[in-house]
Amino acid sequence: MRTVVVTYIAAILSMLCLLSCSHADTLIPELEYIAHAGGAVDGHVYTNSKEAMEQAATGGYKYVEFDFLMTADSVLVAAHTWEDFNAMTGHSHKKDTVPTLQEFLTRRIYGKYTPLTAKDINNFFVTNKNLYLVTDKISDADILEHYFPDIKNRMVVEAFSYSHYDDLLSRGYHRVLYSCMAQDLADALVKHLFLHFLYKGERIEWITLHTSAFDNALFKIVDFFGGYKAALFTVNDTADIPKRYRENIYMIYTDTLRNRLNP
Repeated sequence: MRTVVVTYIAAILSMLCLLSCSHADTLIPELEYIAHAGGAVDGHVYTNSKEAMEQAATGGYKYVEFDFLMTADSVLVAAHTWEDFNAMTGHSHKKDTVPTLQEFLTRRIYGKYTPLTAKDINNFFVTNKNLYLVTDKISDADILEHYFPDIKNRMVVEAFSYSHYDDLLSRGYHRVLYSCMAQDLADALVKHLFLHFLYKGERIEWITLHTSAFDNALFKIVDFFGGYKAALFTVNDTADIPKRYRENIYMIYTDTLRNRLNP
């Protein structure tokens, strides 16, 4: 019964959105820039490498994002996908085979860049106290607290379910982003963005968005009613962001930013 009610409300919101006028021009919020997958290094992206991390840290980034995966022997490391990592390290024939920690550490990305474990990253951020760690692919608070015990107050976690989102907020993480890739996306947005007063748990404040979302019906509804802040990925030229959407975008994931948007 509750699912039917939620679906019905979503349909009403859709009609209201279609009948509405577009947003009036507003001031653009000050943007925070995230070095995507460790940031670019020598023109390479998605390396999640030590060299990329160090370059981002000295290149003026406050936020540095990493993708996290488990090795075959259950150790958290930085890699976008195992297929990508195998290809970048000269083992494309292995496709998406998961390496052990020893295999992971002995490889070099593009023949020269150093792979990182979660422990390596934690230690780097402990030393570099001006940096904030942004995570992708892992949003289980127990796992994050085990691997990053020292920097919770400087972590931005992308949550892949509402239960993770709520749990992370309750545990005191600096910022939690509700993922546009979450399987419970539509249901959670209706409940905890529009109708939060009817449900238990934290209201959704931050969401991640892919640039393709600008043409998505659900996003248009969410954007019309506002009341959220967005972290947008992946943008390498801020001129590519439609002006009518900029008022709710506060963070941008970027590989090689070509110009900055100022308020």
